[in-house]
Formats: sequence, C-alpha cells, structure tokens
Amino acid sequence: MHKFNPPPDWPEPPSEQWRPPLGWEPDPAWPDAPAGWGFWVNRNGRRSSGPIGAYGAVDAGRLELAAIDPALVLMHA
Repeated sequence: MHKFNPPPDWPEPPSEQWRPPLGWEPDPAWPDAPAGWGFWVNRNGRRSSGPIGAYGAVDAGRLELAAIDPALVLMHA
C-alpha cells in the first residue's frame, strides 16, 4: 500500500487513503518540494516508488530499467 507524502508547506491530503487522481498537478501557488522529495511512502513510512502513473511516482519505464539484471546488459555490450 502506497501513501501520498506531501512536502512541507503543502496542504494535508483530505484523508489517509487519498491518492492524487491521474493527471493531478499541485497548485502552482504551493512551494516547490525539496530536491529529491519522496512523494510516496509504504505502510512502514519508508520511501517507495508509488503507484505507476500517479503524481511523483517512478514511471513504468524507469521501473523496467531498474529490474534488468546488469549481467544481461553486459552480455549485449
């Protein structure tokens, strides 16, 4: 389960279960998130990749790249 983790000085989500809908963008009047901010945390409060396609989540292409075995990449070099 992923939980949205708003940066400091952003409004709190309306509920613990709230997730930004697809296409959601923060209000431009809100301050920028700190560099490297983790917008998603897991049930233990640790940073997570977030649901694919959600605001601030790691996109599917980056997840696929991260899952590639480095040994396989070297075989094709």
